[in-house]
Amino acid sequence: MKFYDQLSLIIFLTKVQCGDVNQAEFLFNTSSKKTVNIYGAMMKGYIENNQANKAIDLFHKIKDPNDVIFILLFNACAQLGSDEGLNLTKKVSKTIPKSFYSNVRLLTSLLDALVKCNDLTYAQSFFDASIKNDVGMYAVMMNGYNK
Repeated sequence: MKFYDQLSLIIFLTKVQCGDVNQAEFLFNTSSKKTVNIYGAMMKGYIENNQANKAIDLFHKIKDPNDVIFILLFNACAQLGSDEGLNLTKKVSKTIPKSFYSNVRLLTSLLDALVKCNDLTYAQSFFDASIKNDVGMYAVMMNGYNK
């Protein structure tokens, strides 16, 4: 990676973390080398600045998302808390690689999206079918039932 590319990446990440979404978008859009990590950073910036729809739009442009990208997508869907978010969560959950189902953070974010999009029945069935439930997953389910 050239010095200029590294410097641009540092500036981009700083803009995202500081909430300067417009400047981060500009840097993102002008970047010729967009890695999955760069997409993830931009998605996270959108989510942290309550722009879940933009994060979801960006997700659809990623050719080969990794587990972190799926976590961010489920976080965006949870932030929406709508039928649109629920439908996307269910659709994507059926397409993610089976190897990702061992990632407790991913499962927790998926459950969180289901609960926040008001489908406690589906969330419960997913929770019951999970091989490895951890404290975070129990907390999400408890919060869902305490609404």
